Amino acid sequence: MKGKDYYEVLGLSESATADEIKKAYRRIAKENHPDKNPGDKAAEERFKQATEAYDTLSDSEKKAKYDQLRKLGGTGGGGFGFGFRPRPTSTTGTGSEGSFDDDYADFMRNFGTQTQRERYSNQPSGGSGFGGGLEDLLGNLFGGGKKTSGEPPASDEPQPTDDPFFKRKGNNAYVDLNINIAQAMLGSKVRVRTPSGQKVTVKIPAGTDPEKVLRVSNLGYQSMAGTGDLFIRLHLVMPKNISDEQRETLKEAMEKLGLKW
Repeated sequence: MKGKDYYEVLGLSESATADEIKKAYRRIAKENHPDKNPGDKAAEERFKQATEAYDTLSDSEKKAKYDQLRKLGGTGGGGFGFGFRPRPTSTTGTGSEGSFDDDYADFMRNFGTQTQRERYSNQPSGGSGFGGGLEDLLGNLFGGGKKTSGEPPASDEPQPTDDPFFKRKGNNAYVDLNINIAQAMLGSKVRVRTPSGQKVTVKIPAGTDPEKVLRVSNLGYQSMAGTGDLFIRLHLVMPKNISDEQRETLKEAMEKLGLKW
């Protein structure tokens, strides 16, 4: 969301409270949700921008870093004055435009005045946040060489989100999807909504077991820490009421498959 100020996207001031941030996001998301505005690209873009802004401003640690970056960006323009670019994603989950090197070059090229550089390079080390000089600053921004998926320890359970369709752990999104016995046995293609509102086609392999989890790369939540993956847990829903004729047809099919009951 290059050139966009997260506060402006949500129509808020920098002094906005957590409750005000949540209310603003919910209002914009509700008005511009892709399911409510099918085919409206402008509404879809507003929804994506609001989701990205909320992802950062609703997290106290990310918000603190973002507020520091806004100050470093100078007085011209809003948001990241040195132009961070969110990673575009594809339905295949492979690759994206831009790179860490591009972001690093943008950052250093626009790092600000000599006074700002000296102020951040001469601060004492230690502690958290941006108090450890330029190396610590970059380490906080870009993960210091560590994996930047934004995923917390594996013991953490995915948590509910404002969108009841998804749960979240770090930047990874989790969704439950019901399938029928024909889809499980024969394979299928289904349309699934991503956290950004995009709808993608996901292939269910033939012979899929109940509770199988499919993973689609780079279609989770986006933040400064990176882009997570989308995890889809498949739930097999059996038909509850079948006629005698359907039952006999199923028996014949099961016998041909060598299955007993």
